[in-house]
Amino acid sequence: MQIPTEADWRSQPWGIDMPYAYRHFSGKDMEAAIRLFEEDALTYQEDLMFMPVACFRYYAHAYISYLLSPKSQGNSDGASCFFGLVRFRLEDIRNSDPQLVERVKEVLVRLRDNQKWYKAQWAIYGSFKKKAESLLKKLKV
Repeated sequence: MQIPTEADWRSQPWGIDMPYAYRHFSGKDMEAAIRLFEEDALTYQEDLMFMPVACFRYYAHAYISYLLSPKSQGNSDGASCFFGLVRFRLEDIRNSDPQLVERVKEVLVRLRDNQKWYKAQWAIYGSFKKKAESLLKKLKV
């Protein structure tokens, strides 16, 4: 995987949120992107929703790496938002390389099986198990 180029960033029309995603992520390698998620996963996951597909497919790996790392322990918001991101970008994920699909599935299984580890209270976040199972089914198509 290569850091997205300027052409990747300009490959789709920009919406109102694109300048933020560009400012936060443009030119960042994987390690720098992971550090952003360690700093504030809730904020930076939103950027993933609105960046061009080529950029999303690269930087989604940073969010995934963060969620699979010990540094995400207790980050209920960062964990919970992954479900919304997958729902929002489902077609981009399904039409991506198999590695991204498998890594998304890996995170969904981890979230499904470790809601307490992320300190995501059921009364606030609902069932990670139900959310993960629903998305895992959709990724099998």
